[in-house]
Amino acid sequence: MVPLPPPVRVAEGGVAVFADAHLGQAEGDGDDFLLALDEVAARGFRTIVLLGDIFHYFIGSSKFETPLVRKLLDGWASLAARGVSLRYVEGNRDFFVGGSPFSASFASYGDADGLAVGERRYAFVHGDRINTGDLPYRFWRRLSKNPVSEAVLHLLPGRAARFIVSRTEARLYRTNFRHKSRLPEAALVEEGRRARRAGYDAVLVGHFHVGWLREGPDYVTRILPAWLEERTHAEIAPDGTLTLVEEPSASRAVRRGRHGA
Repeated sequence: MVPLPPPVRVAEGGVAVFADAHLGQAEGDGDDFLLALDEVAARGFRTIVLLGDIFHYFIGSSKFETPLVRKLLDGWASLAARGVSLRYVEGNRDFFVGGSPFSASFASYGDADGLAVGERRYAFVHGDRINTGDLPYRFWRRLSKNPVSEAVLHLLPGRAARFIVSRTEARLYRTNFRHKSRLPEAALVEEGRRARRAGYDAVLVGHFHVGWLREGPDYVTRILPAWLEERTHAEIAPDGTLTLVEEPSASRAVRRGRHGA
């Protein structure tokens, strides 16, 4: 389980949350995504949470900087310079970004986050480690996200590194759907209970690419729709109320109809 940090109080404005954009799979998706971020900032949202897997894969090394990555990094830097707090929760397709130059614009980067907004406290996790029964994924994560793998990646020539990542991405794509024919509902409910025990009112989750909400006396678990497939994000108003907002670019979403990525 991912440890949940103490919540950070949002000083002003609301919070916008974007999950699973997987940018780079549709023409102009980077421009659409930056436009969505600019729009919420223009409406007074001073905090933006990126709930993981914003790129199809995001690796904290200049070997993997593409024009799309550079465009988003510049856009995030511009938002940060305007006083917007960008907070990134690591997804299963994000590798070694924390502490790299790519994370310079983020006020926070980690496996989990938590915010107090008005009278409500929200925990944020990407969700890839909620299903503890997904043993192939747990093995793959341990193999790919460790200091040795990071050191090897930095030592390899750029072409070889990109080839290995491409092959690994294809393997991840197959493995990651193997245990996603059904949502792990019991594990998701338990994640909500764990967040409540840590002092949160609700936990917001990405990863599963389907909107889903379950509530009980001792938990609230909400999966946010994938921006990739829905062009929808969550907005938490200053009083703590959460709503889902469909964006004008929804007609350009990549419809896949499958869980997880």
